[in-house]
Amino acid sequence: MQKAFALLEHLQDGSTHSGEEIARRLGVTRTAVWHHVKSLQAKGVAIYATAGKGYRIPGGYEFLNHTVIETEMSDRGRRAVRAIYVDRVIDSTNQRLLDMIAGSSIHGVVWLAEYQTHGRGRRGGSWVAPPGSGLCLSLGWRFDSPPSSISALSLVVGIAVVRALERLGATDLTLKWPNDVYHVNRKLAGILIEMRSEFSGPCIVVIGIGLNVALSPDARARINENATDISASSGFIPSRNLVAASVLDELVLILQDFASSGFHPYRSQWERHDYLSGRRIRLEMPARVVRGVARGVAPDGALLVEHGGMIEPFIAGHIVMETDP
Repeated sequence: MQKAFALLEHLQDGSTHSGEEIARRLGVTRTAVWHHVKSLQAKGVAIYATAGKGYRIPGGYEFLNHTVIETEMSDRGRRAVRAIYVDRVIDSTNQRLLDMIAGSSIHGVVWLAEYQTHGRGRRGGSWVAPPGSGLCLSLGWRFDSPPSSISALSLVVGIAVVRALERLGATDLTLKWPNDVYHVNRKLAGILIEMRSEFSGPCIVVIGIGLNVALSPDARARINENATDISASSGFIPSRNLVAASVLDELVLILQDFASSGFHPYRSQWERHDYLSGRRIRLEMPARVVRGVARGVAPDGALLVEHGGMIEPFIAGHIVMETDP
């Protein structure tokens, strides 16, 4: 994949480049160029090939750039973020930060990647993100004194993502408990939080965000969910670097406040965007399945489900939308 990304550098301007020209610049054969193109196409990159002319990517390809991201961030965001790393190909941005914990502080460290070979989703699933289609972003953070509502962390992260996207012109965004951002019944972003903590001590978290910016038809076909992207919710394709800067700005702001104020100030914001509110759901847990109606969230971020004549809070579980009355 590293060599394939070198090819993308020659197609990032959106113009048509011949296979011969690209082969000469890369120091490979035209057959090797063709194989790299096929590899990228298979991963969802919209590369068009025209016989006798060459290859092009309509609209070009924008690479993630840590300098551009830092420039687009607010002064407060830049002060809170210690370092931004960008890889072309990586196993998992979350895993890279987790691997750093034993040797150094990851507080305020950001890792992004153009492509993940083993991107992780919730419940052991995977996050599929074709190169150039969105963001694979992770942020390390340390809570010296975790708030009592630390279990609601994924909820406030979702609020931060919604705020960032609304700044960029996205509309009709909702939040599906506990960690998804939706637009018109389709998933736009997912959140994966991995935590390392000591009893009555500090808590270190890695916050992973997978966000679709602009999915090609081929990319949509490779995602096993009813997916959408920012372009559908805003009407245009924003810069991925600008999206990253906006998300980081809102994220560090809300994390700093959450450390001292907890979930309470954000509960009403969550409920305004609550995708599940009033809907019939099935909550699947290892030893139990509950069917009922979602009734918002508790002060600690637990999902409230009305069933059997009572309202019960749940802090974990897999949600399935019920189609039967």
